[in-house]
Amino acid sequence: AKNFLNIKKNSKLLLIEKFLNKTPSNSNLINYFELEEGSTVLHLVIQNNINESNMQFTTHATCHKNSVFNQLIFNSSETSSRNHHYANLKGEFSEANLKGIFFAGKKQIIDNKTTINHLSHNCSSNQIYKGILTDQSKASYLSKTFVDKHAQKTDGYQLSKGVLLSKDAYFHSKPELKIYADDVKCSHGSTIGPFDNEEIFYLRSRGLSEIESKSLLIKAFCQDFFLSLEEEIYIREVYKLVDKWLLKYVN
Repeated sequence: AKNFLNIKKNSKLLLIEKFLNKTPSNSNLINYFELEEGSTVLHLVIQNNINESNMQFTTHATCHKNSVFNQLIFNSSETSSRNHHYANLKGEFSEANLKGIFFAGKKQIIDNKTTINHLSHNCSSNQIYKGILTDQSKASYLSKTFVDKHAQKTDGYQLSKGVLLSKDAYFHSKPELKIYADDVKCSHGSTIGPFDNEEIFYLRSRGLSEIESKSLLIKAFCQDFFLSLEEEIYIREVYKLVDKWLLKYVN
């Protein structure tokens, strides 16, 4: 399935997509966003597929002058999934923010990839993904920032964080920078590992159980993605799914 969305000059679009498939299947969906001058898009996604309902989900965003594309992927599906998302900053002062958070358990395989191409000057971007993994689940996150030789005054940021709740869980992170301009600010960071035992001990010393301590840390780990959002319906549903996942996998 392919969707083509043309966001006209100085207009705004809020798009919330929910995937709650319970039928054994394989879905391949692609969204194309064309953001004209001065337009803004907020793309919020919830993925909660079950019963071997695998998904490949892709977006392509083209941002023209002074446009802003914001995307947040929340994935708590019980099946394997692939999220690949791309943005081209073609006009000056355009901006793209590709963010995601995913939960994985059992033997799930989660494949995440983001790429932002800076093709004009004075553009900015963020690529931030976080993952919580347990059991024998495996996940990857490949991020890339490309800066064309004409894209001076670029500001590009990449960050990947993974929390491993079991010794058999695996998370591979690979940030990449390709810079052909000389007046840029670009950075990347990656951290993967279990919770600090001292943090767990501190919370337990304040009267919380080990399960309550881990659940509180996981919620805090996710929270910064939702603090700036005003879409309360989306936030309530996300937190409900987080509680459901914690009840099932944190023990």
